[in-house]
Amino acid sequence: MGHLCPICNGLAPYQETCPRCGRPLDDAGRLYDYYGDYSPYREIDDAKLSNGFPDRLHHHCLHVGWCPACRQEHLSVIEEWSAQALHDQSP
Repeated sequence: MGHLCPICNGLAPYQETCPRCGRPLDDAGRLYDYYGDYSPYREIDDAKLSNGFPDRLHHHCLHVGWCPACRQEHLSVIEEWSAQALHDQSP
C-alpha cells in the first residue's frame, strides 16, 4: 500500500481556511477532476505525472477549496497518509 489522501477517502475532514478572509473553505474536490471530461476516471498517479506540481514526489493530494464569502477558489495541498500514519490513526 502506498499513500492515500485522508480527505478523498473520508478519513479526515477538510479543514482549510481562506487565506483572504480566514473563513472555512468548502471542499470542491480534487484538482485533477477539473482537467477534463474523463479526468475523474484517470489513475491518480497518472494525473500527478503531468500536472506540473511535485505532488507525486511529496505525496500530496491537491484539492480545490471554495470560499463562499469571497467567492474565490484556492488550491489546498493535503498531505497524504502512509500505511504507518493510517495505522497510527486507528483506535
